[in-house]
Amino acid sequence: MKKNKYSLKFIFIIIILKTAVKIQLVFISVVMTSYNHEKFISESIESVLNQTFSDLELIIVDDFSIDKSREIIKRYKEKDNRIKILFHKENKGLGKSTSDGVSMTNGKFLALIDSDDVWDETKLEKQINVLEKDENLVVWSDGELIDENGRLLGKTFTNFCNSSNRKKSGDLFYELLLGNIINRTSLIVKRSNFGKVDERFKRFDDIQFEVALAKKYNFFFIDEPLTKIRRHRKNISASNKKILDLDALMINNLLLKKYSNSMSKSMRLSKYRNIINFSIKLGKYLTTIPGIYNRFKIDVYSFIYRVKNKLEIDNRLGNILLNDQKLKTYQALNNLISYSFKSFIKGLSIIFKYEKISKSPTFWLNLFIFLIIKNKYLSSFLWFLKRKNKSLLHQV
Repeated sequence: MKKNKYSLKFIFIIIILKTAVKIQLVFISVVMTSYNHEKFISESIESVLNQTFSDLELIIVDDFSIDKSREIIKRYKEKDNRIKILFHKENKGLGKSTSDGVSMTNGKFLALIDSDDVWDETKLEKQINVLEKDENLVVWSDGELIDENGRLLGKTFTNFCNSSNRKKSGDLFYELLLGNIINRTSLIVKRSNFGKVDERFKRFDDIQFEVALAKKYNFFFIDEPLTKIRRHRKNISASNKKILDLDALMINNLLLKKYSNSMSKSMRLSKYRNIINFSIKLGKYLTTIPGIYNRFKIDVYSFIYRVKNKLEIDNRLGNILLNDQKLKTYQALNNLISYSFKSFIKGLSIIFKYEKISKSPTFWLNLFIFLIIKNKYLSSFLWFLKRKNKSLLHQV
């Protein structure tokens, strides 16, 4: 019995020691997302490993590259035990890659970098100096734009984003709702504060988690180019318009759903208009039948009614708020419904060939709702436009 008792204690101690070793923390976890950057990834990896602040781990998530990126990553892994790697078996997008990388981290702080970007060797050291005063800050910096050969393009990140005169430190929640200004590859944050990455996003994953961070924590901007952001032909941001439009549609939807009560009326109208315009753009990627059928779903038209209600007469003021935001939103709605109507006319003869659709009561109900809304909406739009023009004539 005694031997068994001591054996169990010994096993228990071994388990504790193994667990302690496993969860031993580094100070900073760096997550690098990689996809077909064989020409740039070596410089990117070395810029992390050669930081003056060296208590770090580098987690590289390769999203099914088909060039020599994986061979290069493996070579660096063999040389430096601070590197961890994850190779996706299929392309899953930036959101999933970032999320998978973050789930592998052990550091107190988390930093992000793309495999075609480069860090200044003092980046982490300067950011840690700020975090020592307040570890709950979200610290980021400016960056320089470079071409595929590493030559400076003469622009900083803030110049490129037209954000030179925008607020960059402190409470940035409302600022980020207006539009993204954060240099993703410069960001560092306390790991326990980071939250989750929405894996649905193929490109704009950073907007979602940056707004969520800004809701809870203050930002601190270092006005130095501590990163180099590469602009080249293989940039994912320039490679697939469909992915960008879909992500833009999704992020506007998400922000409205989560933060509508925190938005001004003008900002809400802007988000609604963005959703409508991106819906129209994405229509061209749909085949005829799904394109028509999806546009006759009741939720689309309940959405149109919700937007329209935002644009009605404000009885408290006693007149119509005749402003550009309202007019542009009406015009966008008109474009959406006109697009839907044209899609219907073009595909009507095809639809009758598909018995499942033409015999569906839901389809005909949605068509009936569509025609009613089309009629009611157009009269409201033309009436508003007439009032707008009259107002302009009086001002002349």
